Amino acid sequence: MEYISTKEAAQKWGISERRVRSLCAEGKIEGAARCGDWVWSIPAGTQKPADGRTLRYMKNRALRTGNQDYREADKLRASSNQGTLSADRKVQIVLEALTYDNTDISLEQVLAIFDLENQVEIPLEKQIMALNMRSALSSIPFDLNEKRLLDLHSRMLMSIDERSAGKYRLGGNQSQETEAMFEQYSGPWSVLHPVARAAFLFAEILRIQPFEKGTPEIAFVLLANEMYKAKLPPALFGENQIPELKAALASTAIRGNSQMLVSMILDAVTGNKQ
Repeated sequence: MEYISTKEAAQKWGISERRVRSLCAEGKIEGAARCGDWVWSIPAGTQKPADGRTLRYMKNRALRTGNQDYREADKLRASSNQGTLSADRKVQIVLEALTYDNTDISLEQVLAIFDLENQVEIPLEKQIMALNMRSALSSIPFDLNEKRLLDLHSRMLMSIDERSAGKYRLGGNQSQETEAMFEQYSGPWSVLHPVARAAFLFAEILRIQPFEKGTPEIAFVLLANEMYKAKLPPALFGENQIPELKAALASTAIRGNSQMLVSMILDAVTGNKQ
């Protein structure tokens, strides 16, 4: 019989290697055999085990979108002649993400950073983050799963904090909550309108805060990716609307009411036609 490693199984199933080892130790992967303290061999044909975990916050909390009119967005999707994400839009997305992350930065400064001109008023870490984020936006579109999220975080923290890159924040349930979120993303959310699905993903990443650094920037990249995959323009809110966006996200996090957030994303998408 042919066997694969936990690393190969993680790549095959789109989850972290740590999660594969945990499933092996719990006896949830049929035919898995331990070879030493940390090494497992898994039959190559074994299917990914179903994740039976239902966290309380997912069980008791229903995200609601309210009554939304998606007709304008659907017209854009139907008429889309999509190319790559333009340079101007990358600049605006990076600007809004850094503004959300409490960085006092202007459009002109983002442009200068992209031209590799040091901006002494902006922390060097944030300048590197801007460049890393531009690189991540250049990889759109991509299929999203847990492994891809961790890889994206590694990419975002390159030359910033490579020791914590690709690792969940310590001291909480971020790992479990993120994995449960992906169960929703690939399950119940997959039948939603793409704008609603993107809103839920965006809101949950920012609520869970899975990483010590780079979470807001990752959330904006994921939102842009979801819009691109749906053949929609990116959601460009405008940096002046960031306080309103934070209020909408707070309503989603506290009450599970995503109506304001979905409306904001719809307006941001339909107000930026090609």
